[in-house]
Amino acid sequence: MTYIVQTGDTLYQIAHRFNTSVNAIISVNPQISNPNAIFPGQTLIIPTYAETCPLLRQGDRGPAVSRLQTLLRIALFNPGPIDGIFGSRTQAALLAFQKTLKELDLTGVADQETWAALGAECQPRSKVTNYTVRLGDSLFIIATRFNVSVQNILKINPQITNPNAILAGQIIKIPPSNSN
Repeated sequence: MTYIVQTGDTLYQIAHRFNTSVNAIISVNPQISNPNAIFPGQTLIIPTYAETCPLLRQGDRGPAVSRLQTLLRIALFNPGPIDGIFGSRTQAALLAFQKTLKELDLTGVADQETWAALGAECQPRSKVTNYTVRLGDSLFIIATRFNVSVQNILKINPQITNPNAILAGQIIKIPPSNSN
């Protein structure tokens, strides 16, 4: 999507408003030579994948928080109830997860790097893609990673006759990211 910079805007404020990061905005706007020098009337591209893997912090709410909580639980970090509320338990689980990976900043904020480390697919997909099932995967885990529904995975994979019996090495199709 595009956004026209308003008087008083900063990249940080814009990133926060659209649940993305300053780095994500800069990466798709090569015309920004100085992140501290944007101007009113300037047109910016806001990355659309921010909708599937938004920048999340304590106090945020919604389905993206539930997805984050689920991915943390899959990674064996307990965020408390999967309730879509980014509270202190979710933040503690996120910090514990970030602490285990040297390449992640210890922020307690779910940024693009943290989502990727959790195995989330953040880039929008407009077509069906193939996925090789990994050891420990379930359709629920795969659906959460790709932000699609189990039902839509089953719909395009008629060879899956028992949703509870997928095998490591099996190739399945993943529907486009807008197929929720």
